[in-house]
Amino acid sequence: MDVGPLTHFQLAHVAREHYVQGKSRVKIAEETGLSRFKVGRMLEEAVAQGVIRFEIVSTPGIDLELSMLLKQRYSLDHAIAVELPVDTDVEAATSLGTVAATLIEDLVGPEDILGLTSGRTLNVMARQLRSLPCRAVVQLAGVAGPIQESGLEVIRRLANLPEVQPWPIYASLIMSDAQTARGVLREPGISSAVEMFDEVTVALCAIGSWAPPNSLMMVNPAITEVDRARLLRQGVVAEIAATTLTDQGQVVRDLEDRSIAIREHQLRAIPARIGVAGGPSKTRAIRAVLASELLTGIVTDAFTAGRLLAG
Repeated sequence: MDVGPLTHFQLAHVAREHYVQGKSRVKIAEETGLSRFKVGRMLEEAVAQGVIRFEIVSTPGIDLELSMLLKQRYSLDHAIAVELPVDTDVEAATSLGTVAATLIEDLVGPEDILGLTSGRTLNVMARQLRSLPCRAVVQLAGVAGPIQESGLEVIRRLANLPEVQPWPIYASLIMSDAQTARGVLREPGISSAVEMFDEVTVALCAIGSWAPPNSLMMVNPAITEVDRARLLRQGVVAEIAATTLTDQGQVVRDLEDRSIAIREHQLRAIPARIGVAGGPSKTRAIRAVLASELLTGIVTDAFTAGRLLAG
């Protein structure tokens, strides 16, 4: 039933006093001579008649509905689906890196220690940052590919920010054999960074895809064609840091004793573990990492979020 002009005015007045002026129902009742129950019914009627309209304002460029669905589907603490103009790997890397930079202050605080892996997306993020509100930044994995896309480059950029204590790893991600890896891990500079793994409170991690191939780790010179063929036969489709995973999220440990990187159990011990990845070629890999429950959050694009929810 439509309300008359006087009733509409009364509803609007009560609504403004409560929602804009912040007055309690009891206070409004005292001022108007109405009972607090009548005031409550008027507020409900104001919503029903459209006098009050609620609007949830999301961050521009973020698909709030997809973000919430992604969070619920994979039982995550954080999920962000970024809207993109086109569904390409290049656009995803650029846009996700930019968004990750804007989210840093929501993810880390002055007492946190931030851990980072390598990747194009995280390098975009590092280029965008002008400050970093945390105690230290730790490189979680050695150099996987070209230096301009490595975790070392991310750390180098962040080390130039005010009051940032960097813990870099000047070594390749994968060694030729386990004995060489053990020797590298004993080197003073590297061992100091590795010891910081257990202190990390927030990790931002890139995700590499092995099927289809879009991975810096996969093309590491220490990984031979024989290694790649063996890992693919075992069903490896993704990696995070140096942990390789199947579609079901199962860990394949073939390269673990040759890697200079945070181990799976250490990564799981970090309270907040956020993956930053998207694009058509990364969808299968992201799904595998989410299946492993290695992440507590994901920053991806809306196209990829839709595929993850449809799968």
